[in-house]
Amino acid sequence: MKKTNLFLSLGLILLSTIACDSELDLDKDLKFSKLPVEEQKQKIEENGIQLVNTMEGMLETEAMIAITNMIALSQPDEYYYAPMQKLISDLKKGNKNAISNFDKQMRVSYVDSDVWGEYSYNFQTGEMDKTKTLVNKLIMHFPADSITTTNNAEITVNYEESSVKVPESEDYYPSEITFTMKVNSKIVMSAKFNGSYYSDGSPKEVTQTLYIDSYSWTAEVKNSKKKASESYEFKKGKTIILKSAAELNGKLTEEQLQNAFENGTPEDAIEDFAVYFQAMDIAIKGGTTDFEKLVKEIKSVDENSQLTRKQYADEVVRILNKRLICIAFFVKENRKFAEVELYSEEVTRERYYYNSYTGQYEIQTYTDYVPTPRFVLSDGSKVSAEEFAQTGFDNLISKIEEMIEQYE
Repeated sequence: MKKTNLFLSLGLILLSTIACDSELDLDKDLKFSKLPVEEQKQKIEENGIQLVNTMEGMLETEAMIAITNMIALSQPDEYYYAPMQKLISDLKKGNKNAISNFDKQMRVSYVDSDVWGEYSYNFQTGEMDKTKTLVNKLIMHFPADSITTTNNAEITVNYEESSVKVPESEDYYPSEITFTMKVNSKIVMSAKFNGSYYSDGSPKEVTQTLYIDSYSWTAEVKNSKKKASESYEFKKGKTIILKSAAELNGKLTEEQLQNAFENGTPEDAIEDFAVYFQAMDIAIKGGTTDFEKLVKEIKSVDENSQLTRKQYADEVVRILNKRLICIAFFVKENRKFAEVELYSEEVTRERYYYNSYTGQYEIQTYTDYVPTPRFVLSDGSKVSAEEFAQTGFDNLISKIEEMIEQYE
């Protein structure tokens, strides 16, 4: 795997998961770390290796072993198979959406099918026998590993629907879903979903939890129609592995948001937003306190048809750097190791065009300019996020590649 591709992929994952909570204060500026830049990089690398090692330990828990065995015993087309398979896949990839994907898959596989009932693994036929019919409840008995000859593992799922209908459907949103796994009568995994909704189906408050041994996931979405927030936390014991949160203020009803975006005026609905992402001891925070001014200034640039591609990109970058706040910092030390700014990067693009002289479509290359993030380090030097990641992180790259290769 090329270093560039690896870090671009990791960067996209981080950006897609960035979200923030009340602890984020955009007005508070942190002082730079007193460590030299090279020691800061070493600290970041050690942080990454610790994260990877912590993730690997989760796959050796009793719950993961039992789920893996149940998947091996199941037929791919069986309804109860899919949620566990999706969960294992997401956890191996370190997907922060693992618990929400697990909840969604349970709703699709269990609620939308006639799977409710009690099942026991039949060692003679190698199949799950349905022993009892139940309503909105699933119980499964199976061996916890490949050498056990008794059904010493048990999964129980309970489902309760709300009174709010899914738009254009006869189905109702779930109010509560609980999932419990026991091995030799001891709980080794539990998950819970709770949801309340407005009459139009938009979420008022949704909480999700997942516990596996000493690992825990919690996620929460709230919308008061004036403030919307999302938070996520993944821990081992008291140690935070990943944490993210996001907060948005404005006019946030379903109708107001839809009208604003359909009219191309998102500033009519959104006033400000803030973002936060943490991986072990490394965090990034950012946002804007005046979304309306940011959008209006960008629109004024859009209306200037006289600008070249380079001039347009430079103007957009200038506005974003003026209106957006973003820093990267060490959490425990509460000191930043870099400020994040955008610059106009020159890129070569390709496009197809029809050549009327030859009567064929041909490829044409052209120069474009895109806003690209870079770090401004404590010594005043500026380095692109990709370049910063590529230099001095060989041990972390090797460790991540080793983990990826285990699951390919």
